[in-house]
Amino acid sequence: MTVRKVRRSQFVSPFGPGALIDLVGESFVVEDAGNWRGPLEEIVFPRLAAYLKVAHLRSPSPRSRWLPYYRFPRRLFCPNCRRVRFWSRHDEKQNAAPVCDKCTVTTRLVPMRFVAVCANGHLDDVNWRNWAHSADRNTRNQQQCGVNEIRFDSKADVGSGLQSLTVTCIACKASRSLEELSQKYRVRCSGRQPWQSSADEVNCDERMVVMQRGAAAVYFPTVVSAIDIPPESSWSSINNPLTKLRQNNDFVWLQNSPNHALRSAMINVVANQTGISTAEVEAALLSMTGEVHYDPDAGPDDIPVEEWVALTNPQAEPHDHKDHFITRRADRPLRGDSPISSAWRGFISDVIMVDRLREVRVLQHFERHTMNESVASNLAPNPDFLPATEVFGEGFFIRFDEEELVSWEQLPKVRDRCSSLVRRRQQARSTWLKEPTPRRLLLHTFAHLLLRHTAFDAGYSTSSLRERLYVTEGQEGPAMAGILIYTAAGDSEGTLGGLVRMGEFPRLIRLLDMSVAAANWCSFDPVCSESSGQGPHGLSLAACHACSLVPETSCVEANRLLDRRLLIDPDYGFFRSLLPLLEQALGGEH
Repeated sequence: MTVRKVRRSQFVSPFGPGALIDLVGESFVVEDAGNWRGPLEEIVFPRLAAYLKVAHLRSPSPRSRWLPYYRFPRRLFCPNCRRVRFWSRHDEKQNAAPVCDKCTVTTRLVPMRFVAVCANGHLDDVNWRNWAHSADRNTRNQQQCGVNEIRFDSKADVGSGLQSLTVTCIACKASRSLEELSQKYRVRCSGRQPWQSSADEVNCDERMVVMQRGAAAVYFPTVVSAIDIPPESSWSSINNPLTKLRQNNDFVWLQNSPNHALRSAMINVVANQTGISTAEVEAALLSMTGEVHYDPDAGPDDIPVEEWVALTNPQAEPHDHKDHFITRRADRPLRGDSPISSAWRGFISDVIMVDRLREVRVLQHFERHTMNESVASNLAPNPDFLPATEVFGEGFFIRFDEEELVSWEQLPKVRDRCSSLVRRRQQARSTWLKEPTPRRLLLHTFAHLLLRHTAFDAGYSTSSLRERLYVTEGQEGPAMAGILIYTAAGDSEGTLGGLVRMGEFPRLIRLLDMSVAAANWCSFDPVCSESSGQGPHGLSLAACHACSLVPETSCVEANRLLDRRLLIDPDYGFFRSLLPLLEQALGGEH
């Protein structure tokens, strides 16, 4: 029996609709949310749903025994006899992996490692039969051979690259290596996803490109996340009967059909299911017309500004421990009369302890290859929900001194250093990345250094921590310069307080010291510090795995737009005045 399990929180990222996933030696693609079966759980977050222009945010219920995963690639080969087999849905057997029907011994079939994608987001199998017959010398064979019997072989005498791998027609012996597969594959796009039928096919003129199925360009998810903030995060709002009713599917049906003949009967059903009186259900149904309506022009870009206001204005009164958002101002986290403590107070204007937070993550759409078109995560004809998950956690928030930042980011050397990344972002067409301003590069790099060193003291692995940047994007709105370091777990209890304590004295001072000191040294220096471009498309400067990169699940910019020279360069680094003090004081008490 083959057991295939994925955590519920992974259905949004990294294994959301459209993604490829390897499970116990098998490969699958996740079907879109429109094909989800079984009970779904309502995630109540009206503000985020309104910004994404959908009625609901939903997650698979714990009562859902399975969700649709489609076997892909459908071309599998036998490691024993080397035959390539097309595996259809009719061949599937419950809780059993595919095996070869040609071999005398039971041999599990292995998925082919290559897939075909197009810039419009479509995904398909590689047509191995066409490729085997596509060499010039095989033109005659291609016209005459009608047999779809292919072998996938490896030649030991021609090296270890793609030239050593060949596909061969068993009938006519036409053969071609995989050496030029990514450059010369010529097959019309099917215009659909693997799990879709021909009825869903659309006309697509983009050329299919062959990639390894684990390549990063096969899947680019767009995940929108938001933190639940007051007033919606308060326990009085959470405990409102209307909030509980929104999670009931029968009440949602009543909301959509308020004048149905079965209205009274359904109100009784909802009351029995939720434990709320029929009078309260009736009142909640009538009050739906008086709900708070959000600005129709607002969208995901408004989320950081709203969170910034909530984070920089912590609640002054004691909080109910059941609130989803509990913050407090740190008690003099940078206190002390030493020179280094005084210096830090000039850079950081405020520290906020986030004892509890709730984050909701929504998969809006995904893209492939050059990202010409977006593919919705719910491909139903009239989708009313997007896949989402909620997590609870804790963290600490650091606010930088605005006056100090404005003075620094006007330095000519700082602006010149960032200008190269602005040009590369435009050339690479990486418009999903934020504008590489000096402020963003500084905060982003410093956040990575904090993440790497927080893991040593807070008791969490780096991959379980996340960053959230609050950076001024234009002239409108408040001036923002802050970093939220937080961790979140997929349960209602959240985490245990180890990360919150990192915002207290003297832990915070030690963490800040270590982060800046680490920026001053890398085991790959001077190559790293003097690099003119690192990472995809050269979109980072002085930043590598030895000094600044973190797990991509922790980063908001996929480990791009980083430069530690902006922190510590003796001529223009933001923390340049700290370095002499750190050399004297690091390891001591401040």
